[in-house]
Amino acid sequence: MLIETLTLTEPVKRQVVRLLNQIEQANSMIQAVKSGARADGFVLGLEAAAALDHSGIDSLHLFFETALEARLKALAQ
Repeated sequence: MLIETLTLTEPVKRQVVRLLNQIEQANSMIQAVKSGARADGFVLGLEAAAALDHSGIDSLHLFFETALEARLKALAQ
């Protein structure tokens, strides 16, 4: 999933990019999981603040989950 497919405000998009970079640049599985948890917390915060609709929240969860899985697979090799 590409970030361009998500409908986000600029401040939220900047934070999503920052969190994504942390996941993609993690040097260990532990670091990757911590970055993924941080991203998940961010999405939960957006959900609690009703900053995105339900489909936007689901898309963002899937976006970060996909990035984390890809990074964990890369680190496992």
